Amino acid sequence: MPEPQVGYYVHHHGAGHGVRAAHIAQALCVPVTLIGSQLPGELPAGVHRLQLPGDTAQGMRVESFDVMHYAPLAVDGVRERMAMLAHWFVEHWPCLLVVDVSVEIALFARLCAVPVVYVRQHGLRDDAAHRLAYDSASALLAPYPATMEAPETRQWLREKTTYSGWLSRFAGAPCAAPQAGQVLIITGHGGTGLSAALIEAVARQCPEWQFRVAGGLEPGMAMSNLHWLGHLRHPQEEMRSAEVVVGSASDSLVGEAASLGCRYIAVAEDRPFDEQRLQARRLNELNVAIGLEHGWPAAPQWRALLDAARGLDPGHWRGWADAEAAARAARLIEATLAMIRSPGG
Repeated sequence: MPEPQVGYYVHHHGAGHGVRAAHIAQALCVPVTLIGSQLPGELPAGVHRLQLPGDTAQGMRVESFDVMHYAPLAVDGVRERMAMLAHWFVEHWPCLLVVDVSVEIALFARLCAVPVVYVRQHGLRDDAAHRLAYDSASALLAPYPATMEAPETRQWLREKTTYSGWLSRFAGAPCAAPQAGQVLIITGHGGTGLSAALIEAVARQCPEWQFRVAGGLEPGMAMSNLHWLGHLRHPQEEMRSAEVVVGSASDSLVGEAASLGCRYIAVAEDRPFDEQRLQARRLNELNVAIGLEHGWPAAPQWRALLDAARGLDPGHWRGWADAEAAARAARLIEATLAMIRSPGG
């Protein structure tokens, strides 16, 4: 039988999916191909890529179904990407597909007789489409610690899930002594309700704090206590030196903040299924970070929030994003792949 292969589907919305995929790919001991329409520019050595066309078109018709989230009509890219996936399955069998994330891609793979490891996300995901994806998957992977599971999550779902812990590029990095009064604000790539005008107003409200802003947000005016850093490929030194880090409640940013032992304010951005809102709520319940469920606060609220963040104990959550998280995810994928028995093999 040919050597088993892993395909890893990477959703195009937000940079965190690609970063997570590359991190897990490095830990796999079998050949792996990242598959998607917006893959990371640089992949780890030995990791292959399958670039898919986009899945939208001008004037497309999108219908609503209980068991599917996205099923447009008359989109050439959708037909092409499914054909490319089916061809990859045939050419690389025996194989497995990790799906991060798409109900439709997971179901397509399963209908092609390919086992699926489905990556779970936070949020209210008890709809029919998610239930079908979870039921039909051979295994479920939660890229966060079991402690972060929502209390209302059903028992069967917990039992089917392997929890890797938060995956972070910076796991195992030494702690640094933060600079008192320094704040790092990180803006992500998945869409944000934060604006340069709000950051400027915050800097005026809190002149005793030094604000440094990293990410893709268009820079505003420079001030004596406000500095615009632009996009940082490797923000760990800025994160380690800040007394308080502020960013979204996404898994990627939260995991990186945990792994570096940051005092973190997690702001819930508007995402489907209340994904970040429920993560922010859970962080608050566990008292490991300050979670803001309702988006970015007005400027007058920041002084009290920053003072409260000073009281957080970073040691509380640092172990939830350890250096073995990617290896735990990789071992689940490899164990699922090992269960394949080709009918003709």
